Amino acid sequence: MRKLRIHFSFLLFNALLFMLKDAGMILGFYAVCLLHELGHISALRLTGGELRLIEFSIFGIKMTAAPAADIKKGAAVLLSGPAVNLLMYAALVLTGNGGRLAALSLAAGTFNLLPFSSLDGGALLDMLAEGSPHERLIQSVLKAVRALLLAGIIIAVVTDMALM
Repeated sequence: MRKLRIHFSFLLFNALLFMLKDAGMILGFYAVCLLHELGHISALRLTGGELRLIEFSIFGIKMTAAPAADIKKGAAVLLSGPAVNLLMYAALVLTGNGGRLAALSLAAGTFNLLPFSSLDGGALLDMLAEGSPHERLIQSVLKAVRALLLAGIIIAVVTDMALM
């Protein structure tokens, strides 16, 4: 790895996080994130990839790697982070430890599979569409799906806040 970059926004996010004063939740959050990223790094190493940059910001952790040799390796790297989270969730639930850590793992795994470009699921869809003879059509459909999904999330949050 060549670079590690920590943005001020990440430090600000952490300051706000620590104001929650729930050490268990904070440690669980970091454990889930760490395992997620280690899943990506492990898959990257196993597929012969090279990690070039890790950036920490308020938007999360972003890794930049040398382009994958083929689409299957790229897909494996993108899916490995959410897979670790979902496997961790399953292991915790199956061993009778389904609590906050299990919920955080499930949330991280499913959230990262959403079809937004900055998340693993969206990056995978973008990668699969790239170079396709129908790339423009696929990207248009993805934009529409992303807009509808975002609208649904906003409506759900606003409705939930109104019911409080």
